[in-house]
Amino acid sequence: MKPKIQKTPYSSPWSAKVQIALFLWRLTWFWTCAWTPKYLNIWRLFILKLFGAKIYGIPFVHSTTKIKIPWHLDLKHRACLGENVVAYSLGEIEIGEGATVAQEVYLCTGTHDFDSANLQLVTKPIILEKNVFIGARTMILPGVTIRKGAIIGAQSVVTNDIPPDEVFAGNPAKKIRRR
Repeated sequence: MKPKIQKTPYSSPWSAKVQIALFLWRLTWFWTCAWTPKYLNIWRLFILKLFGAKIYGIPFVHSTTKIKIPWHLDLKHRACLGENVVAYSLGEIEIGEGATVAQEVYLCTGTHDFDSANLQLVTKPIILEKNVFIGARTMILPGVTIRKGAIIGAQSVVTNDIPPDEVFAGNPAKKIRRR
């Protein structure tokens, strides 16, 4: 479900139906998942699937992960969303097989059209390919693809695509070395 054009800077880009679904999602996650121990991962995956997340194999989603719109989330086998990760999934987020997103990472798919008087919402997908590792407290901005096997150091800010098998770190993230 794509956002609609905002008529004013104060109006929601989401329809009433989507807003109700999001309210039910937040309520359901809070009551059925946010308190669960690590070993109840299968239960959390079940709830995510109920709300439209695309789940392949058995990924891991920590109970403290915050997912804005679950039907925009695509998790492959052995993908991991760690403790206190924020998946601000206004647009699509794809986490590839074996990819690890460490604690307190912020995956942000939404921004605004700063040339528009209404600051129209703009969404762009985030893709983390197979066997990517994202270090703690990193921020990934909208439209970024991190290619297979890349590593992002802790507390980095990733503003551009990252090539495969490279190690990047810093703000903004810069190449450190080849893996």
